[in-house]
Amino acid sequence: MDNKKTFGMFILQRRRELGMTQKEFASRLFVTESAVSKWERGLSYPDITLLQNICAVLEVSEHELLSGSEDTRQRDSYRLAERYIKLCRNTRLSQYIIYGGILLVCAIVNLSTSGRLDWFFIILPSVLMCASLTLTPSLCALNGRLEPYRRLLSLCGFSFSLELLLLACCLYVGGNWFGWAGMAVLFGLSLVCLPFILRSPLLPEKFRRCKLSLYLAAETLMLLLLLLVCSFYTGGAWFPITACALLFGLGLFFLPVFLRQLPLPRNLSSRKFSIYAGIETGLLLLLLLVSCLYSGGSWFFLAAVSVVFGLGLVLLPPVLRQLRLPGFWGRNLLLLYFSLESLLLLIIVILATAASSRAQVGDYLINILVSLIPLALPWGVMLCLRYLPLSLPLRGSAACGLTALWLWTWPILLDAALAPVYGWHEGINNYTLATPFINALTWSGWTWYAGLIIAFAAAALALLFIGISRHFKAE
Repeated sequence: MDNKKTFGMFILQRRRELGMTQKEFASRLFVTESAVSKWERGLSYPDITLLQNICAVLEVSEHELLSGSEDTRQRDSYRLAERYIKLCRNTRLSQYIIYGGILLVCAIVNLSTSGRLDWFFIILPSVLMCASLTLTPSLCALNGRLEPYRRLLSLCGFSFSLELLLLACCLYVGGNWFGWAGMAVLFGLSLVCLPFILRSPLLPEKFRRCKLSLYLAAETLMLLLLLLVCSFYTGGAWFPITACALLFGLGLFFLPVFLRQLPLPRNLSSRKFSIYAGIETGLLLLLLLVSCLYSGGSWFFLAAVSVVFGLGLVLLPPVLRQLRLPGFWGRNLLLLYFSLESLLLLIIVILATAASSRAQVGDYLINILVSLIPLALPWGVMLCLRYLPLSLPLRGSAACGLTALWLWTWPILLDAALAPVYGWHEGINNYTLATPFINALTWSGWTWYAGLIIAFAAAALALLFIGISRHFKAE
C-alpha cells in the first residue's frame, strides 16, 4: 500500500459502495467502531489477522486491499472463469439431458413395438461413442488427477463403445463376424489413436525415447492378431507362412528403427548392421522353412544354402568388418570371405546332386570338379592381388595374366572334367587351345572371345612393363 490515508480511503469507499455503516462493518469484523474510524481516517492499520475477513466483507481481493485500488483486470479474469465454469456445467447438464432423453425415448419405443429390448442395445453403444468424445473430457476436467489423461480416456472409451456397437450389431443380425470385424476395427483405430496414447504421462520415462519403436511393434502385433483371427474364420492353414512373410517384409523397414532407438550394449551398438542382416536372414530362412512344410516339399536345405550364398556375396564383407575377428582370420578377412562363399557353393552343388534320384559317387566328384573350375579365377585373382610380395603394378599384371590364361583354357578343362561321363568333345563344345584364335582370323563366332583374351594379355604385359620400370627407377 502507498500510505495509511490511501488504505483508509479505499476501505471507506468500498464500505459505502456496499451500503454498510461503520457499526455494521465493525460488528461483522468483531471490532469497535473507533477502530474502523481510525482505519478510514488513515490513523492506523488493522491487525494482519483481520485482512482475510476484511477482504471477505468488502468483497475485494487481498491484492486490491493492500494496493488500495480495484484490480479490474483480475476481476474480469475471475468473472470470465466463473462464466466458463458455469458454461461447462450447463454443457454437461445439457448432455446428460440429451443423451438420457435419447436412451429413454428409444427404450420406450423399442418396448412398445417389440415388447422387449433388442435394437435398443445398438443405440446404447452409439450414444456411448458420442458421450466418450464430448462428455468424458469435461468430466475429467472436474477431477484434477484425471485431467492429464482426458485424451487417453476419451480414445479408450470411444474404442470400447465402437467394439460394443459391433458386438450388438453382430448379435442382432445373428452373425458370427464379430471376431475379425472387431479386430480389424481395433487395428484401424490403433493406427490413428496409438500415437496420442503413447504421448500420455502413463508411459514410463525409459520408454518415451522409443515411442516410434513401440508404435511399430504394437501395430505389427495387431496385424498378426488380425491375420490369425482371419485364418480361424477361413479355416485355412496359411497363417504361419503369411506371418513369416509379413515379419520379413516389415523388418526390412522397421528393424533399423528398432536398432537405432533400443538401448543396446556397447559391444552391440557398433554392430547394428550385422544384427540387422542376421535377423533378416533368419526371418527369410524361417519363411523358406514354413513354405517348404506348407507345400510338402523337401527343397528347404538347398534353397536355404542358396539364399545364404547369395546374401553372403553382398552382406558378408561389411558383417565381417564389424565382427572384428581376432588372430589370423582378423588379418585375412578377404581370405575368410572367399573360403566361406566357396564352401557354400560346394554345399549347394552337393545338395543339388543329392536331389537327383539317380545320383552316384561319380556324379558328386564330377559336379564338384566342374564347380571348382570357375572358382579358380576369383581365387587366383584374389591371391595375386592380396598375397603376392610384389608391387601393385606387378600384382595387377599377374592377375590379368591369370585371367587371360583362365579364359583361354577353362573350356578345355571343362571338357576334360566331363569326358569320363559324356565322352571327349561332348561337354560344352568342340574346343581346342587354338580354336578362338583360328576362328578370330576367319571372323567367325570366337572373334570376341579371342579379343577378350588378347586384351587381358596386353594389360598384363603393360602392367609388367610399368612395374619393372618403377623397380629400376627406385634403384
